[in-house]
Amino acid sequence: MTDERKAERIRQQNAARQQARRDRKQLRREQVGAEKIKFEIYGGTRRDLDAMQQVGGYAETGEAITLAIRYMAAMARRDPAAFAEAMNPRNPL
Repeated sequence: MTDERKAERIRQQNAARQQARRDRKQLRREQVGAEKIKFEIYGGTRRDLDAMQQVGGYAETGEAITLAIRYMAAMARRDPAAFAEAMNPRNPL
């Protein structure tokens, strides 16, 4: 086998492996109902997210957002009045 053929075979194997990885990742996203949400934030919200990440020790902003949403959703189910009070934009912190 020539070096050229070997290199081509390795390239094809690498491409097939990466495609299989992408396919598995996409299947997993479909199974768990993953979706991307794009939204705009401003400086104050960015500072709030940075504080949440720093205090919580989260590497990614998405993790802090997801955990905050999950926590607030649990509160809404468990104690709607407390949720409404926490979500009141006029509620002094």
